Amino acid sequence: MTALGDFLAQVVPGLVRVARRPGLLLLRAAALAVGSFAVLGIVRAWTAIGWTAWVPLALAALLALPVVVLAQRRARLQATTEGLDPHRTIEVTSPSGRVGAGGDPGTTRGARPSGDARPSSAQAELDSLDAAVREGALRTARYFPRIEAAQRAGLLAAGGPVNAPYLRDDLRVTFVALVGTLAAVPLGALGAIVTAVLLLSR
Repeated sequence: MTALGDFLAQVVPGLVRVARRPGLLLLRAAALAVGSFAVLGIVRAWTAIGWTAWVPLALAALLALPVVVLAQRRARLQATTEGLDPHRTIEVTSPSGRVGAGGDPGTTRGARPSGDARPSSAQAELDSLDAAVREGALRTARYFPRIEAAQRAGLLAAGGPVNAPYLRDDLRVTFVALVGTLAAVPLGALGAIVTAVLLLSR
């Protein structure tokens, strides 16, 4: 894994932990609004006559789709980032050589066995970063090309989906699900209110 991929593996778990509670609150709010809309839609479909009686329930099901997708993506993201270490490896210098956290002198990661190891490693990092930048500049996707290009660049920098399992899912779908969930809260509440008024006006 490159330095950029290692950086992503350290940052992403922290971001997931920070967004865990707001994401849960958003999903609960959306579930409450859409669930109320769906229950009232079922009552409307059972008590009213005609195909229009099924419109509230159909709209509630449509609003529930992004909420379900976002909940699945959130659960999968938490599962894939749970095993990643969000803390950086601390390295200290001792008289006998560089020592990593929990390592032995002279045998730790990052120790330079020869004079040309560091330049070749630095060149490999630069090549990987340059390849990721070039990949990010290729915006060939029809929908949300910037998001798709950024995901491809991140996967390339991390060394593939094995090193970055949090980038396996299409981020464009996650983005649309997030926007749809945000919209489902006010739309679901509004639909529940309108459906309740229709039921009470009979």
